[in-house]
Parts: sequence; structure tokens; C-alpha cells
Amino acid sequence: MNLTELAVKTVYWFFLYGFIGWGVEVVYAAIKTHKLVNRGFLCGPICPIYGFGMVGLIYSVSLIPMPDSGSMSAVAIFFIGMILTTAIELVGGWALFKIYHIRWWDYSNMKFNLGGYICPQFSLLWGLGSVLMIKVIHPLLARGSSPMPFNIMLIVDVVLLVLFVVDVAASTAAAIGLNKYLREIDELRAKLRVTSDKLTTVLGTGAMTADTILDEQKLQLALAKLEGRENADVLRAELTIRAAALREKLTAAEHDHLGTRRLLRAFPDMKSLNYADTLAATRAAMLRLRELAAAAKDAARETAANAKEKIKKAQ
Repeated sequence: MNLTELAVKTVYWFFLYGFIGWGVEVVYAAIKTHKLVNRGFLCGPICPIYGFGMVGLIYSVSLIPMPDSGSMSAVAIFFIGMILTTAIELVGGWALFKIYHIRWWDYSNMKFNLGGYICPQFSLLWGLGSVLMIKVIHPLLARGSSPMPFNIMLIVDVVLLVLFVVDVAASTAAAIGLNKYLREIDELRAKLRVTSDKLTTVLGTGAMTADTILDEQKLQLALAKLEGRENADVLRAELTIRAAALREKLTAAEHDHLGTRRLLRAFPDMKSLNYADTLAATRAAMLRLRELAAAAKDAARETAANAKEKIKKAQ
């Protein structure tokens, strides 16, 4: 196998195992959360960390490029796979954190974790998975890919590489946008706290809750209490504008299926270095908005059904 064939084969394995890894992550998340979520940093169906891990593992356990790897013992493959994949996970998690100031996954709740990036429990799973992949899955896939003509594989690789580069660029922009979004939300929350404190002073009640700010009906009831108070019009306008701005920003994120919304759903354990409280509050607020939207739809359907029933009775 010459260098060109080796490169084409390597790229092929990278994308194939990156896709398989993405599928594993989706299934794992579905079992854990009972929801189908596009897992991974990228928009497309690929987790590069699995692609890099498997390509590195295939080369590490073989003396010649891309063999069946059936000669090495399962114990040796287990330790090589465990160490290699854990190292990739550590470097990948650390690099993403340094670049975006966001911890995309967090093992801090697991015993003996290292910085929240890796933990022995998952390292053992990576080792077991490595044995399964090298001893069972890879030989089957290697035989299945052998009949594929070189020119076809080359074209597939080129197309996938172009899509991959575009995806990396788009996902990087989305991650940068997430940080910008959190900063804007943080600023809005700070302004709302100031307005809420003013309202507390005027009414002599507790600070306004996030639920009141997000729920238009509850907000209007709170504003009605300002009637006749000093500076009521100014305070009402200030609170209305800032609450609307926050709801608009949260609604925009909810509809950003390839950006903020996708990243928040793909990484439920995500932690932000600069906006930890804002990130948690944003998740809760977006969930509350979904609940309010669902309740509004249910109410509209019920109203429509009642109207139809009245029309039938009238006839």
C-alpha cells in the first residue's frame, strides 16, 4: 500500500468511526435523557474524537498499516486503547476549554476524575470498547470496505473533507456565538436585577422572579401593582422593555437549531468559565419558555374546540 492509498484509507476510517462514535453518543444520550439529541461539537453526524481515537488505535496495535490487528492480545489492546483514548479526551477537552472558555463535558461528579476532563470509569469503558472494535468490528468493516474501488473511496473522502471543513468553520462560529450570547444574556440579567430592585423598593415586596419576567400574564399583574405609585410609568416602561428584550433573546436562541440551542442540548453538562450562573439560568429560562409555549398551544386548541362545539350546538 503506497502513501496515497494509506492516506485515503486513513481518512476513510476517520470519517467512518467518527460517524459510528456519533451514533453511540446519540444512543447513549437517548437512553439517559429519553430524547434524540444531535450529540457532538459539530453540526454533522460525526464526533472527530472517535475518528482520531480509532485511527490512532488501529496504527498503535499494528506493525503494518491498517491490518486486521488480530495478532495482538485483548489485554494489550485494552490498555493501549484505554490510555490512547483517555489521552485524546483529556487533550481535546482541555483544548476546547482554553479556546472557548467552556467545558463541553464534565466528569467532576465522578470519583478520581482529573480536572473534570477524564475519569477512570469512562477510561475503562474506552478500553473495553477498544477491544470490541479491534477484535470484532474493525475486521468486519475492513473486509466490507475492501471491494470499494480506490477512485470511489478517494471521491468520498474529498467530499467528506470539504463538508467537514465547512462544518468545523460553522461550529466554531456557533461556539464563539454562544459565548457572545451568554455575555448579552448576562448583561440583560444585570439590568433586570437593577429594575427588579427598584420595583422591590417601590412596592415593598420581594425581588421579581424569573418566572414572572418570562410569563407575560404574571408580568402584567406585577406591573398593575404600580398603579398610582411614584415614577410608575417610568418603571413600568423600563421593566417592560427589558423583560421583552430577555424573552426575545431567549426565543431567538430556542430557534437557533444549528447554534446555541443545539450546543446547549448536545452538552447538558456544559460549564462556562465566565458565565456559569447565566448559563444555568438560560437553560432554566429556555425550558420555562417551552413550557409556556406548550401551555399556550394547548389553551388555543381547547378554545378552538370549545368554539366548534358551540357552533355545532347552535346549529
